Amino acid sequence: MTEASEAELLFRDMRSEERKETNWIAKIRMFDGREIATSVKDISPSGARLAVPEGMELPERFMFRVIGRDFVCAVKVAWRRGSYVGVRIEKVGKLEPKPVKPVEEPVHVEETQGGDAMHRRGSRIMQV
Repeated sequence: MTEASEAELLFRDMRSEERKETNWIAKIRMFDGREIATSVKDISPSGARLAVPEGMELPERFMFRVIGRDFVCAVKVAWRRGSYVGVRIEKVGKLEPKPVKPVEEPVHVEETQGGDAMHRRGSRIMQV
């Protein structure tokens, strides 16, 4: 066993909560508005492990949002190893669902004895 894997096991034992393994697609949201694609590899009520490009610089604090879920997490970086970053969840917020546009009912136009309803309204379309 290598030092890194021994340290990882020791760190896992020190956690107060069990992490659930996931593979959720997510977006890291910087406070300047930039977004970075990521995936959540494991999560607990107090922290998570995110996959990020190895050379990608991250600020000490940022937010992440899991695609298809209705929450966003404000987090603080706890550790960084290669292409993974461990974060402490400082706050969880619920996202408002996107409003669904109602389906418009087709408008039924009744014809009268006076002819086509479009011509009654002064349409510029001419009949041939």
